[in-house]
Amino acid sequence: MTNPSNRASPTGLAKIKKSIKYLSIGTAILRSPLYVYPLSLFLMRILLISALLLSLASCTFPGMKGDDKMMPPGKVAPTEMMSGMASTGSVLTLNYTLRTDSPTGPIQETTLESVAMSNGLYKTGSTYKPFQVTLGQGQVIVGFEAGLMGLHKGEKKTIKVIPSDGYGRPVVIAKEQIAPEFSITRDKKMFDNVLSQTIEKSQFPADMKDKVMNAKVWDTLTGANNATAKVSAISSGSITLAIENIGNPFYKKQIKVGAVATSTGADFKIVSIEGSNVTLEISNKESPFYGKSFAIGESATPANGSKITIKEIGDKTVTILADHPFMAKDLYFDVEIVDIQ
Repeated sequence: MTNPSNRASPTGLAKIKKSIKYLSIGTAILRSPLYVYPLSLFLMRILLISALLLSLASCTFPGMKGDDKMMPPGKVAPTEMMSGMASTGSVLTLNYTLRTDSPTGPIQETTLESVAMSNGLYKTGSTYKPFQVTLGQGQVIVGFEAGLMGLHKGEKKTIKVIPSDGYGRPVVIAKEQIAPEFSITRDKKMFDNVLSQTIEKSQFPADMKDKVMNAKVWDTLTGANNATAKVSAISSGSITLAIENIGNPFYKKQIKVGAVATSTGADFKIVSIEGSNVTLEISNKESPFYGKSFAIGESATPANGSKITIKEIGDKTVTILADHPFMAKDLYFDVEIVDIQ
């Protein structure tokens, strides 16, 4: 399959997921248009709290949107969801085939190898397998996500997505996801050389349960996205993990006003420290607007991406519209739910 990417999958309007680099796109049609404008992984790490630790207890990284609230170091709150039915927080595994213009229109994208081969879409070397999405995290275009709500395992459905709910819909994102220059304030604990998190044993995926139950202090656990952490404490119901915070640009450096750090993707400077809060000025060199005017009406084209135009700039958010070959088309997704977690 084309791995919902490079065409127009339900994720064309998505935000950030897993370790996708800002300039190395390749997301399918499913991804929301925003899926092509994430920060570099290096910059993501300073914006997220304990992302690697959290990934040990999850199959995928949490999607990051402007209003996301990451759990601070401490307990991981259990996710409540309706059993057996797709709802916010559900992780869906599904197959889909995308058509444009009508329910019987030309096929543009599919997760099914047999469909790809019979419709001249098969690409040698591509992996055709079910697509996975977490509902409620903005990982797919609005109309596609809405059509998945309420479905059950094994259910089939054709989801129609009109342009205003698909690729013709402007996307609102956090300003730091696209602005070339911005400031952020984070808890000073984020800059510790070692991050610690206590996680309920029940939060770990099934394939890690045996390792967790048999773990001993100072053992190393490996989870999703190859995240690794040392076991620092164990209780009857939880386990405390510690990880070297190498994603911190100030790793093993003194945290003080005026301190600077640089990378290929971003430059950082600590401009204030007040109590437990550290404020950074960041130059995002991977922003498509880096070195350009960042104002309403301005456009830019990321490497390997679609042209984007700024429609509105708020205090904390930016509204953008991405050019897309399907931005004026009705989309029809034939989906089958393989699994719901």
